[in-house]
Amino acid sequence: MTTKKGTRKYTQKTIQTTSAPSASISAEVSNMADTVQVAEQRVEDSSLTVRILQSELKTLREGISADLIIQVENMKEELQKEIAQLRRESKAETAALGAELSQQIQTLCGMHTETRKTQREMEKKSLNDNSDKMTAMEKSYETLSKEYKKVWEKCLDLENRSRRQNLRFVGVTEGAEGGDVSRFLAHLLQQVLGADNFESPPLIDRAHRTGTPQNRRDGRPCALLARMHYYADKEKILRLSREKGGLSYNEVSRLRTSFNQVKAKLRAVGVPYSLYYPARLTINVKGSTHVFTEPDTFIRPDNIESMGEA
Repeated sequence: MTTKKGTRKYTQKTIQTTSAPSASISAEVSNMADTVQVAEQRVEDSSLTVRILQSELKTLREGISADLIIQVENMKEELQKEIAQLRRESKAETAALGAELSQQIQTLCGMHTETRKTQREMEKKSLNDNSDKMTAMEKSYETLSKEYKKVWEKCLDLENRSRRQNLRFVGVTEGAEGGDVSRFLAHLLQQVLGADNFESPPLIDRAHRTGTPQNRRDGRPCALLARMHYYADKEKILRLSREKGGLSYNEVSRLRTSFNQVKAKLRAVGVPYSLYYPARLTINVKGSTHVFTEPDTFIRPDNIESMGEA
């Protein structure tokens, strides 16, 4: 093998020269050749199997694609059918709803027209009624105004007639009238105007003090108001008062004032009493009535307390 000759013959000759002595080497070479052939055969078989698998995969892929396309088409057709059905149904429902709404709108329009017509009629009727009522009220007002004026004039006349017999007495000391104002004024008129001018005491229907409170700041007593029973007596009193000028009843006032101390003591012990015109003090004790015309004839002051205890 150290010979440096590159020809094939020389190589083979050399191999044969070197391998000739060993039979085992030839057997091994033969076995290796068989093994290579088997391997090549297997490789060829493997290549065939791969090609078969690729072909089958291709066929399967094409089949699956075809099935998918068919299914998609079928689903597409079904969806289109359902969409078309839904469109038809929605159109029908929309049409029905539109028809119903249109009918209701027509009904509402009719009701509105009727209501408007009724409203106009009512407005017209109401205006006419109000106009008639206003006319009637104006007539009634005119009639009532005339009647009110008549009634008012009658009331004024009645009020004036009721007052024409009234007399007002000014300057009479408060409390001087006692409990019977009418009787006090009747005797007062006889005293200040003269008893010879009256056949009998003047008849007085009623008499009272005016509503001004007592003990006014100006010190003047409240006036006395009296209604004479006869209009002729009132005119006579006015005529006599004008003839006499100033009138005075100081004597009666003095007599009634003389009982002030006694009245104060009676009030202090709680004994009821009355002072009548002109100056008569009346006391009720234990069911008995005592009358005094002068303070000097009254019981002793120390007995007043015992009367109060009784």
